[in-house]
Amino acid sequence: MKTFAAALLMSTTVLSAGAYASSNVEPNNVPFQGVFGQRDDSVSRAQVAQELAQAKAQGQVSNVEPNNVAFQGAYGQDESIAKTRAQVRAELADAKAHGLVSNVEPNNVPFQGVFGGRDADNSRLAQGE
Repeated sequence: MKTFAAALLMSTTVLSAGAYASSNVEPNNVPFQGVFGQRDDSVSRAQVAQELAQAKAQGQVSNVEPNNVAFQGAYGQDESIAKTRAQVRAELADAKAHGLVSNVEPNNVPFQGVFGGRDADNSRLAQGE
């Protein structure tokens, strides 16, 4: 086992030596030249600041979110549209009286087990399966 570990260590050392010995030079080491390789030195910093001030004066630049509306939720509605607690309770009582509200789950079927129910399990046991 020691021989195998030593051989493995030697082989990784020999194979990785080439990676450390090579020079890591980027073949295309040219700095970024701007958009599409064209430099734009025609505009000075002062000119950019002047154009920004002019745009702000004309109202073209804003730091305000145009759609900044607070969350309205259920309470943001008009008072004439919102219902009172008494109105909601009266509607619930009316719906219960007409049979529109039920506390029973319509698809409430008990778990049938793997084989389809208790009777199926007992019949399989009786058959010796």
